[in-house]
Amino acid sequence: MAFFIDPQMDALHTAQEFVQRWAEAVLRQAARTREARKKVAADERAYDRGEDPGLDNWTLGANQRELWTEEHMLVWSAHQLERWRARLAKEREEPAPPENEALKDARDALEHLDEAVLGLDSATPPEGGKRKQQGRALRKLPEQTMSLSIGGDKIFEVLDPEVIDREALAVVASIEAELNDWATDHYAELMLDEQEDDR
Repeated sequence: MAFFIDPQMDALHTAQEFVQRWAEAVLRQAARTREARKKVAADERAYDRGEDPGLDNWTLGANQRELWTEEHMLVWSAHQLERWRARLAKEREEPAPPENEALKDARDALEHLDEAVLGLDSATPPEGGKRKQQGRALRKLPEQTMSLSIGGDKIFEVLDPEVIDREALAVVASIEAELNDWATDHYAELMLDEQEDDR
């Protein structure tokens, strides 16, 4: 039985695998982010009503910090998913799916957050700077100021976590179907090769 290595098929299969990995990571991270949001809301409500004497400002602050980093990880995972979807399209010689500009802007702003002018609870673009590019990512946000606190229904005021979750679920479903089809087709080819070798 002869096996032939097809680099193009290997690259396509690997790109499919990475899309599936990141889509599943987004779903896991979206679930973690939702749980962190629920915990923040429940603990703050219980604190305000005096329902839990064990809650204090330190605990509430720890909840906020956890949620902030979980949201950051969700943005990063969703951005990786988009990059690998584009790579998969390239391997298929198809046009890349349209890029989610809000996701890209939030991811870029987070990546360059250390360049910002920091306030008590905010980050704004630096004035000038040694490099003209410095602060550009922050300037692309709607208010050009990133809130470093948690609040509202959107991640960093620009992204809806439910939309990210739904898009990732659709990608996971489509890639799983494709991988199953690929495995079935590959198995059929192997069986055909074996039948030809037996002749």
